[in-house]
Amino acid sequence: MIITMRLILLVLLCGAVAPALVAAEDQSTLPFPVLDRTLPPYHSAFPYLKSPTEQDKAWPPLFHKKPEATLERHSDMELGNSSAMDFLPAPPTISIIIDDVGYNRRGMEESLALPTAVALAILPMTPFAVKTAEAARKQQRATILHAPMENLRELKLGPGGLYASMDETTFKRVLNEDLDSVPWVQGVNNHMGSLLTTHRRAMEWVMDVISERSLFFIDSVTNPKSVAHLVATERNIKSVTRDVFLDNVQSQTAIHQQFERLVRLAHKNGSAIAIGHPYPETMHYLMYRLSQPLSVELSPIGQQLH
Repeated sequence: MIITMRLILLVLLCGAVAPALVAAEDQSTLPFPVLDRTLPPYHSAFPYLKSPTEQDKAWPPLFHKKPEATLERHSDMELGNSSAMDFLPAPPTISIIIDDVGYNRRGMEESLALPTAVALAILPMTPFAVKTAEAARKQQRATILHAPMENLRELKLGPGGLYASMDETTFKRVLNEDLDSVPWVQGVNNHMGSLLTTHRRAMEWVMDVISERSLFFIDSVTNPKSVAHLVATERNIKSVTRDVFLDNVQSQTAIHQQFERLVRLAHKNGSAIAIGHPYPETMHYLMYRLSQPLSVELSPIGQQLH
């Protein structure tokens, strides 16, 4: 009797528990993963694995690449603005011309020993004119015809002098002879000329010859009333004017003061031009001073022309 009742209770208990298990499985309330038996065994065994199609997908990039157009605009902006802001402005420049070269060997050798940015103005038909010009060309140094022009003090000009009393034919012939006597010159400046440079007609003749030879002109400004630079500009000839004479007084102190004035003018105006001569004092000072650090840049005279 007792055994029979236990069997009945066991049957009743199994019938009640089975539906509960099915309901629990349907509601996914069991404390362990419920396997989906419609999927392949390997996948259902590891529910956290990606499907085969998902495994082919690349991981999203950690850093998103900018569109090409954006990159180009950014690059242009950086190159343009940074170059404008980051590069320092060009330093002020000075140029130096040594006049009266050609008469003696010492003047020639000491002038040629200066930095090659220093230009040499060579007097025509002088003993060392050709030799100086040839040596300067090998150094790639600018040379200028130092054309003798009539002055107010009636000082002698030496060979190749140009005078206000000359007619046009004579004037141009003499100037061409002067130029032929000094090879490789790139320009002309006036030796003395405090009278002749105030005569417009004479300066027009000078510029006629210079233009035919594609040369430039440096007005030494030996007279504040000079019209040489003005006429050159009117003829579209590259030209510039002298700012400082270094050695009107031939002492180290005076030359130093003039050199410092040259530097101040360069800082004020962006550039400045000085003229000196092959005096021992001038050569000694420039040899030392131009070997020292400067707050300006020494540049060839050709870079000052406009």
